[in-house]
Amino acid sequence: MKTFQILSVSFSMLALIGFSSCEDDDIDGSDTLIGPGTVDTRINTIGSLSNLNAAIEAASGDIATTLNGTGPFTVFAPNDAAFETFATQVGFEANDDDGSAAAQLLSAADADLLAQILTYHVVADNIEASGFSDGQSLTTVQGGTLSVAVGDDIELLDASDLPETNPVSKVTQSNFYADNGIVHIIDKVLVPQEAIDALDFDIRPTLLDWVTGTDDLSSLAAAAVKAGLVDAISGLETTRVLAPNNQAFENLFDALGDDYNDLDDFDNSAEIELLKKILLYHILPSSDGSTALTAGPTMTLLEDNTVEVVDNAGDFEFGDVSGTNATIVTDGIDAKNGIATIVDKVLLPQAAIDFITLLSSDDLATTVVNAAALSTLEEALIATDLVGKFIDDTNTEDEDATNFTYSKNATVFAPSNAAFSNLFDALGPDYTSIASFDTEEELELLSNILLYHVVAGKITSADLEAGTLTTLSEKDIEVITVIGSDNFVIGDATNDVNANITTADVFARNGVAHIVDKVLLPQTAIDFIDSLDD
Repeated sequence: MKTFQILSVSFSMLALIGFSSCEDDDIDGSDTLIGPGTVDTRINTIGSLSNLNAAIEAASGDIATTLNGTGPFTVFAPNDAAFETFATQVGFEANDDDGSAAAQLLSAADADLLAQILTYHVVADNIEASGFSDGQSLTTVQGGTLSVAVGDDIELLDASDLPETNPVSKVTQSNFYADNGIVHIIDKVLVPQEAIDALDFDIRPTLLDWVTGTDDLSSLAAAAVKAGLVDAISGLETTRVLAPNNQAFENLFDALGDDYNDLDDFDNSAEIELLKKILLYHILPSSDGSTALTAGPTMTLLEDNTVEVVDNAGDFEFGDVSGTNATIVTDGIDAKNGIATIVDKVLLPQAAIDFITLLSSDDLATTVVNAAALSTLEEALIATDLVGKFIDDTNTEDEDATNFTYSKNATVFAPSNAAFSNLFDALGPDYTSIASFDTEEELELLSNILLYHVVAGKITSADLEAGTLTTLSEKDIEVITVIGSDNFVIGDATNDVNANITTADVFARNGVAHIVDKVLLPQTAIDFIDSLDD
């Protein structure tokens, strides 16, 4: 017969994952059940306690008879989800043949041990929800004690309470009154020390449990969720995690500038990808199964990156590309799948330094303004109200936004002043400057010409390759290989004179500009020039 004892290796009931009644939280039981009955009657009547009822029947000692006795009893009743979670954590899985994980657990459980666990949920007193106080200690019928924490919720801590764990069971529904006591529904099976000892439970939390259960790491826990790394962290094995505390994240926000006050400001794909890279930089995989620290460069889970482990007179520090080391706040916190070390600094990979540098750089609009050779292009952008398209004034990502930001880059083939002079010559004596475009039709034409020079996405000179590029005007330009060289020219609708790139890779926060010696002309511009000769 499969016994409860064989499950000790996989048991992780101290995990902070709790399941509660979503729709009925904080419902007062007195409004739900009316009429006479004992606490056992209440347990039998409440629909979400079927697993607890089955456990009472399977346990030794006729607990049901006791709960029908004089009392008074306060019963902390784990809901069905709590038993299912408990069963899953100790190694059972729901399947079509044997039913739920909880049903399999209860059929295999040692009756005496199960009785110890169940009586650990009963206090010989009648305590309403309003009668609990923060820090209160409750002696159970089993003989063990429970600690009470009162804040926004009423929480119970069982015998697995250790400095590095947070085995909280929350009261999700309170005050189911009975003739001989009261029932409060909770979202976790409570475990006494005797059960921990008898079953040789591994009471250590996982790295993820430990991070999510530590108040000073709430920013790190939230960052892991935002970066989509929860599953990856859950799957880590024999790993050391360098865990920046909340103050470390505050310092990071300060370094990033005024647009970053908390994790909510990481709200576009570029920022979330950066956050992911930063977090992976704090995970040090084991070397030959060991998480011991040794001085020197240590590979991180972020590919091809290393953290420098520095032995500073016997105290380890961690160096990144910023030149400022992180020091240890708390070390050697043992978890099921590795070691956690709280540090006072968010370590920065090169990607983070590059991002900070990017934030301090000019956007495309400013880049054009600052380039003396592009002053005519600046006038044209102003005349056509297109300046705003190239001003990076937001750190949010809006798929419908018309402007380019660092998370939505553009490539601009920027005509020089000389290129515009040549265009004016081609248009004739009536066109001597941008100011000559003074009708609605002419400004619309000028706008189409300018948009014909812009391609979505960041295309550096190294990324250029022969072929067509679709511009913002929805017309194509052609990238043409110069025969006998590695250079490219840009072809337009004229099909005769191509534009040479005179200055490549003028980088900006929200893209890149390549200065060209010709104003590229879409077919609409050619048709307009032809009409002037009529």
